[in-house]
Amino acid sequence: MSGDDRAANDNPAPEGGPQESPFRQMVKRVAALTPWSLRRKIEAGNLRADRIEGAIQVLQTELAEIRDDRFAPLEGRIDRAELALSEISNEAGRLRDDVLPAAVARADALLDRLADELEEVTSLVERMLRREPLPVPREGIIDESRLARSLGEVQPLLLEAFRGSEEEIRHRLDHYLDELQSAPPLLDLGCGRGELLLMMREAGIEAVGVEGDVSLAAAAQRRGLDLKVGDVLEVLKTQPSNAFGAVTAIHLLEHLPPTVLAAVLAEVLRVLRPGGLFLAECPNPHTLRVGAALYWQDPTHQRPLLPETLELFLSAAGFSIKSRELLHPFPQDQMLMDDEGGTQTMTDPEVTELAERIDRLRQRLDDILNGPRDFAVWAIRPDTKEEN
Repeated sequence: MSGDDRAANDNPAPEGGPQESPFRQMVKRVAALTPWSLRRKIEAGNLRADRIEGAIQVLQTELAEIRDDRFAPLEGRIDRAELALSEISNEAGRLRDDVLPAAVARADALLDRLADELEEVTSLVERMLRREPLPVPREGIIDESRLARSLGEVQPLLLEAFRGSEEEIRHRLDHYLDELQSAPPLLDLGCGRGELLLMMREAGIEAVGVEGDVSLAAAAQRRGLDLKVGDVLEVLKTQPSNAFGAVTAIHLLEHLPPTVLAAVLAEVLRVLRPGGLFLAECPNPHTLRVGAALYWQDPTHQRPLLPETLELFLSAAGFSIKSRELLHPFPQDQMLMDDEGGTQTMTDPEVTELAERIDRLRQRLDDILNGPRDFAVWAIRPDTKEEN
């Protein structure tokens, strides 16, 4: 192949156009090396460098904005999350090391005690159902007359300290008013100062009370209330059968020994009309603050009376259980859970889950320690026609 052929192959002409001569190609190469041509190329390169530098500056500005606007708040949220996690860890440690062991120990002791009491009462109820004689304490162990006189001196102080004001008692009893008004006349056992009798009189419902404390009974009689003074069981025995539409015992039955309690319920069944109502309200020992502490403020309390135990006594006496209510929760400021009802949601899902678990634990502790203070059981004397 000749030199002309190689030159032609090295610089092919544009497709469809005339082919440049070797001389013309050489002139273009020489012109590209002139100072003017080189200067234009350098200026074009500088322009591209300026554009690149401007783009880099824009990118640096955006990165600085991201650092100032987003990283700083994120660091603050991380710090707050770490602080919240530390507080939760401290609270969890306190609950684990201090609160839970003490609560578990008190709960175990109380449950053991209640189990023993329930076993004893269940045995008594079974003997009652079999109509076997109940064990009676030996006489002479306690001077009951001296004990009664001593308690009689203390009882007014106990009522003043722990019963509550008349306004508070009326507010609590108002819960029962509609039901009791539908079943006149009413017999209120252990009527105390006569709050329920007064409310029934204001509603135009016939009602009579029974009170063993002479001073309380005298105060109620001065208000024109109808009541009988004496031992509850003895007064009940003097009442005619089928005479009352409703009988109430508000914080009375926990003061009675099991044998007296069974006898009182039998008399209540007798004086009620068929279909008549019996209402009993007692402290709730299922709540540990009540069963382990507050219940024992009154030395005349016999033993904690569980709602299940009371219902057994009522069934053994011949009543039909209508319903059970839990009443009078502790104030919110005495609860472990605050008013908001829980921990605020954290950024970290693990922290949120831990906080929710602690909230559930605190709620369970509240249910055990700070549950309802009282319970009420409604029972009915069955209609003998329906039974037959």
